[in-house]
Amino acid sequence: MNTIVFVLRGCPVGWLGAYGNEWVATPNLDRVAAESVVFDRHVSDRPDPDAARAAWLGGAPALPVLSSLRAAGVKTVLVRANHSDTDGPDWYYAAWGEVFDARPMEDDLSPLGTLTRELPGLLERLVSSGPFLLWIETDRLLPPWDVRQDVFEAYFDDEEVSAGVNPDDDDDEEIEEEASIDATEPAATRDEQVESAATPPDRSDSEVVTPWFDPPTGPIDANDPDALEWLHSTFAAVVTSLDAELGVLFGQFKSQGLDRSAAWLVTSDLGYPLGEHGQIGLHRPWLHEELVHVPLMVRLPAAEDALRRVAGFTQPPDIASTILDLFGLKPADSPSLLDLARGSAASSRGHAVTRLEVNGAAEAAFRTEEWTYLLPLRVPEGEERQPQLYANPDDRWEVNDLRSRNVSRADELEAELNASE
Repeated sequence: MNTIVFVLRGCPVGWLGAYGNEWVATPNLDRVAAESVVFDRHVSDRPDPDAARAAWLGGAPALPVLSSLRAAGVKTVLVRANHSDTDGPDWYYAAWGEVFDARPMEDDLSPLGTLTRELPGLLERLVSSGPFLLWIETDRLLPPWDVRQDVFEAYFDDEEVSAGVNPDDDDDEEIEEEASIDATEPAATRDEQVESAATPPDRSDSEVVTPWFDPPTGPIDANDPDALEWLHSTFAAVVTSLDAELGVLFGQFKSQGLDRSAAWLVTSDLGYPLGEHGQIGLHRPWLHEELVHVPLMVRLPAAEDALRRVAGFTQPPDIASTILDLFGLKPADSPSLLDLARGSAASSRGHAVTRLEVNGAAEAAFRTEEWTYLLPLRVPEGEERQPQLYANPDDRWEVNDLRSRNVSRADELEAELNASE
């Protein structure tokens, strides 16, 4: 069947309503989630943009999933709705049958303005050309951010800001109403964005507090509530803005009948760290929840099997066989997520393994239903990083390291991690 994949780069699950966030307004993604099968434990095997691209499509640089689809007469189209400075490697684009540019333009009302203008014409062409895989990538959630002041203020004025944690008050509906936006209204362009210092704004200052448009990648004091509030309020506004823009795109798909004739997948390459463990962005490969736990929603045609939640572990390589399965080409020896989506099978993964190397540092992680074990493999000189153990699911945000009280269990998990290589 026709398949549409949305890659929302840098999207952490903790900021979406479908994964429990009641503070950030994401009504359009929530609606799609309600029509989808939602995978609750989709964990990146390597939270790196290029590694994710390879995993989704069967391995770099050949990307055999695309080769198999083309051999079967399936048209493969990649839409680049990202800025050129976040492009992937040449091998990635060379594998697609067509690369369609919908780059953000300086005079657009939003970074996805070009996409919302050009997508209807592309869809008309595709629906009349036979089976197709349409793959849309956006860097909307990566800084520097395009944020409207009024949307930012709807969050910044709320004094109970926290990443991925729902404020315990009665203001959620009011915030959602204030933050719900028209995607066609103007937001600041990159040229108009002020250069923000990494100093939290002073609430007592009479000047208007602007969003933190371009926070630097690197360390941040996780105990500085003002800086975190500034950062999280900005990101919340970006998420809500993206959601409004996606609502326009979802409407365009439905106008072509693609809610009935195509499967939709929504996922991400990694979650963008926002100071939860002292880091902004992909600075160190410390494999905490906010970096490795990414969304995966599979909306089948006519919302088949809607509202099913899959609790078992899944990882990005599973998407490769799933895409082939959607076109009737599933390899016999590779499990497809469609079996889980339809309730005909349970996850074959009893654990999830993640590895990453960034800026001279490296770490591995081993996750089970009961535990998360983080093992530093290489730590930059002058820094400290010890193995860590967290209890699942009670400590979702990995705050309380229990390794010192469970050394034998940590050793067992480390042995299993080493055996998984």
